[in-house]
Amino acid sequence: MGSILTFLPILLIFFGVMAVLEDVGYMARAAFVMDRFMHLIGLHGKSFIPLCLGFGCNVPAVLGARIVESRKERLLTVLLSPFVPCTARLAVLTFVSAAMFAKAAILVSWSLLAANILILGAVGVFINRFFMKGEPMPFIMELPLYHKPNPRTIWLAVWSRTLAFVKRAGTVILVVSVLIWILSYLPDGNVESSLLAQIGRFFEPVGRPIGLDWKMITALLTSIMAKENAIATLAVLYGVGEQGLVSVLPKVVSPASALAFLVVLMLFVPCVATVTAMKREMEDWKWFTASLILMLTVSLFGGMITYHVALWAGL
Repeated sequence: MGSILTFLPILLIFFGVMAVLEDVGYMARAAFVMDRFMHLIGLHGKSFIPLCLGFGCNVPAVLGARIVESRKERLLTVLLSPFVPCTARLAVLTFVSAAMFAKAAILVSWSLLAANILILGAVGVFINRFFMKGEPMPFIMELPLYHKPNPRTIWLAVWSRTLAFVKRAGTVILVVSVLIWILSYLPDGNVESSLLAQIGRFFEPVGRPIGLDWKMITALLTSIMAKENAIATLAVLYGVGEQGLVSVLPKVVSPASALAFLVVLMLFVPCVATVTAMKREMEDWKWFTASLILMLTVSLFGGMITYHVALWAGL
């Protein structure tokens, strides 16, 4: 929980900026400005609003797709929403980048974030071109007047979102961390021969082409409950103690593996809450299953390319 709560300063800044943009009335204009770009992936500007919400959390992004009238465009918006890096992924990205790349952390973080957005666009173009052909709906939207931001409204928005994050850190993440610790302790108190190690080593062959050992594969699997769990899991598995995960990671993980891990995490299957929202909004098992397979394939393929390119570059 201590590792997770270190994300709070980053999240407070992000929540504050988002609340200001929403309160002054800019989000509707952003949708209008982005309309031409969104047409490239078979959507119109109105889909930009839920996708933008995805930077806070993918769940409201999926639910926000209801504002899109066309079923085709609504389905595509829901499918693309999990590709938007939420605050949990951004926090893990920031944490691991700072630990592994020190002075180059900002460059690495922004590069991976830009690559993530480009992949989102490429996936949208591919799906729209081959699976969802048709004329896009016209974009009609009323633009509200600009007005001064209300400090109380902004504070309430930041407070509610921060509180939701802290509650999750104190419930889901805590429970999963304890469960991981128990599995890493049984049956003989040795992590390397524990039940968790057996589970991780079962999936380790999948991680070899990406440069990930069983511990990092386990972190990815637990991130399905909540993306922040990746950090908590690594802290448990590496027995961080007082050193802190920041000082331990560079000693046990290569830069190439760290880059591959971050790419897979950013594109991996979203958290359980998002998956549940997707199933409810899609109302179609075929599209729902296909979307999960697509995300898993894109993440593993992206991680593999990143790992081998990084090795070729001498990282």
